Amino acid sequence: MRAVSDFEKYHVSCLIMLFSYTRKSDEGRSNMPAKVNADYSQFPISIRDVMPYIEGEVAELRNYWQIYHFLFMDKEQKTNFFAERFGPLLRVLQNLLGVQMILTIARLTDKDSQNQRNLSLWALTDAIQFAKGKGFEQKVNSALNAISTTVAKTRTHRHKQIAHFDLEVSLGLSPMPEVLLSEIKTALEQMEKFLNLFQWEFAKTTVGFDCLSSGMIVESAFVTACKAKVYDELESENKISFGEWERRVEKWPWWSWH
Repeated sequence: MRAVSDFEKYHVSCLIMLFSYTRKSDEGRSNMPAKVNADYSQFPISIRDVMPYIEGEVAELRNYWQIYHFLFMDKEQKTNFFAERFGPLLRVLQNLLGVQMILTIARLTDKDSQNQRNLSLWALTDAIQFAKGKGFEQKVNSALNAISTTVAKTRTHRHKQIAHFDLEVSLGLSPMPEVLLSEIKTALEQMEKFLNLFQWEFAKTTVGFDCLSSGMIVESAFVTACKAKVYDELESENKISFGEWERRVEKWPWWSWH
């Protein structure tokens, strides 16, 4: 599978929400973690306030992945269609989605430092002491170790190219580890399973993160692109006057070419 940082070509070969969550894009939350809107009263008080945000960030990561998959991994013909309609803007979006997935994974796997506690997967280990299930602590630690191994290159990429510009990497004097899409997908699935360890232990349920749908976000763009394509076809068939769209938009009170 191709690396996230390899964008020479747009296409990369390779539901129903069970809960609602507040996305970063919602008003007033662009710089705050996403949050799941659900009942966490059955969880230990030590993680009751933390769990909604960690699950929200994982849900947001799933959302980023679904959008990326729809645009660049589902069908090459569809990706080429979007490239035809949106041009270089599609590559900008691809890069932004890649960066957001890497950042989210890195943040969720940032352990506490001497100066601050972080909203990370490790924050949930405070609940281990309240678990009654046999082997719960071992399952949690094994899951965290597996996640750490999977995201090692992703975290290095964040440190050296996103959060900072490593001088030797920037000057081409030191290699930069590639982050593969398969690694991002594996990390996402591992995090979802990790969270469901806690869901099952304390609430006797599981969350179907893989059933989350990004349809409301991507389908409207798809419909808009399809309408634009149909307009071009109608114009080429002389069923719509050439340049009609320009004459119409110039009548919009807010429209300006400058």
